[in-house]
Amino acid sequence: MRYDTIVSFFKDSDGKYNPRTHKHNSEPIFVDSIFANVTDLGLKNQVQLLGGIKQGSKTVRMIEKLDKDWDYMTIDGDDRKYRFISSLNLSKGYAMIVGEDIG
Repeated sequence: MRYDTIVSFFKDSDGKYNPRTHKHNSEPIFVDSIFANVTDLGLKNQVQLLGGIKQGSKTVRMIEKLDKDWDYMTIDGDDRKYRFISSLNLSKGYAMIVGEDIG
């Protein structure tokens, strides 16, 4: 298995007041980037794991779980945001299912 895709994790903006800019923070907060193996979640697996078909669901496999809090992730610098749906038990590494954030 190749870990050849860069996934970046972000927290939503905190909305705190920044006295330097005299504005509230509205930019997302970068948490971390790691290499992962990203694949589309097959239709059969979507029905079994999620109870139906969800557009844009992906399986993200990593060597180890990210220990930091995050709200959404991007894949290879794409503008689409993916949010956590579920995790999978693996003998080696960590895998999770993410879904495309429509809103």
